[in-house]
Amino acid sequence: MDVAFITTRPVMYDAMSNFTMASAEALKSRCGSVTIYAFAYDRPPVEGIKIRLLGGKNSHSIASNLRALLWTHSISRELSRYDALIVVNPDIGSMPAVHLAKRHNPSLKIIWTFHGLTPPEYLTDLKDRILTRIREPAYIISMKKSDLVQVFSNFIKQELVKRGVLPEKIKVMPFGVNLAWQSSGDVKRIRERYGITEKFVVLYVGRLVRFKHVDELITAISRLPENVCLLVVGGGPERPALEAQAKSLGVEDRVKFAGRVPDEELPDYYATCDVWATASRHEGFCVPIVEAMAAGRPVVVPDVAAMPETTGEGGLVYNKGDIENLTRKLEDLIKDKKTYNSLLNKSKARASNFEIQKVLKIYINEIINI
Repeated sequence: MDVAFITTRPVMYDAMSNFTMASAEALKSRCGSVTIYAFAYDRPPVEGIKIRLLGGKNSHSIASNLRALLWTHSISRELSRYDALIVVNPDIGSMPAVHLAKRHNPSLKIIWTFHGLTPPEYLTDLKDRILTRIREPAYIISMKKSDLVQVFSNFIKQELVKRGVLPEKIKVMPFGVNLAWQSSGDVKRIRERYGITEKFVVLYVGRLVRFKHVDELITAISRLPENVCLLVVGGGPERPALEAQAKSLGVEDRVKFAGRVPDEELPDYYATCDVWATASRHEGFCVPIVEAMAAGRPVVVPDVAAMPETTGEGGLVYNKGDIENLTRKLEDLIKDKKTYNSLLNKSKARASNFEIQKVLKIYINEIINI
């Protein structure tokens, strides 16, 4: 069985890229050949896995998409020689070739692995909104024509069913995360760096964009005791407004902005915190939830999108947009040591369901047996 992955840009430390490359390596031992087709490739080479650049250059851009579209016929002929194509959140330029390859080779299997798309209404950048509005319908059309669609939450499945993808085509499975890496952090290093050694630390890891609503976390912190602080890891356009908010609420000394940090330091941040929390409005899975639980930390999430599903028994769920309810959930974990300690064990147990090698066995078997 010869397999090709059709994706956009595998990069280092990105969760979806890591899962895709781990899948390719796992398939390598069970297939005739494995090739990655991408517009750009920004990872170390992997022995036995071939890389093909869809636009002819190691570049992901409008120009490389146009080149791939112009070369649709030749790319489709090449793809038609495989037994299965695994489509992982690709860009528009590669998609016509995928389905034309199926016409050249009717026995070719097309398998989608869909991590989800942020809805355009949650995006602040005009270019991103336009591109998402183009990609969304193209993705749906492609999935309808595919043999299998693998998703990482029932929430994503329901979104696809509403858009007309047949439910029997959709397979829900866990997302694979490297748990050993996330549970290896240094508890003291970050606390000493930010002078929060004696604090109860609430951690947020993610982009600082409007729909993530980090402002609600800051408001909640302002209503909690003085020994509680918020550590914000990530960058984005909302940072100046969030810093101004913390100052206006008089908690600038209790809200620490770490900015974007090296990925190898992330385990230290998870080890540092007492609780991980988010107020996001849309997540198709939310990898930081699993990373925090892998470090043995309880999480607090809103009752929206895939976040309660990902969390399971590893944390507490509050009413979306209800800052008072969010504050009470955090307060419960601060004051109720019995509840807090029980969640420490449950979070680790919940995270174990997403251990990457365990998940890959499910994922690879679905591909091999289609």
